[in-house]
Amino acid sequence: MEIDLGKRYQTLIVLWFAMLMSVVMYFVFTLVAPPGAYSPPNRSLFILGLTALGTVLVIVSFPVKAKLLERSVEQQDLVLVQKALIVACAICEACVLLGVLEFFLIGNREYCLLLLIGGAGIALHLPRRSQLEAASYKKPGQFT
Repeated sequence: MEIDLGKRYQTLIVLWFAMLMSVVMYFVFTLVAPPGAYSPPNRSLFILGLTALGTVLVIVSFPVKAKLLERSVEQQDLVLVQKALIVACAICEACVLLGVLEFFLIGNREYCLLLLIGGAGIALHLPRRSQLEAASYKKPGQFT
């Protein structure tokens, strides 16, 4: 049974694009919905903490994806390539959700920074065909 890398690559692109468009959907949703009015005692510290946490999440998504891709090459498993993309984009989307939380909780208009950081992280996780090729280099049953 021949593996069609073209179709798998198209699937990865569609998944990546859907995750990227979810950031746009969250942004549009925040434009329509009313912001929150809660004012925590240390508002600037709260905002700084959320921004720092979101940035760390995006940074951590890259080594997590790299580790999963490395495992996909070792095990010659194409499914792990898709899992690596989904996990990395989901971690970046957590940053976006922190921005939405910031908007709905305290109504801070700088929530867009977290949306941009998370969106940029997802954009940088653009799948590459070479990742699929590396994970399908050996055929099942072949030994080196």
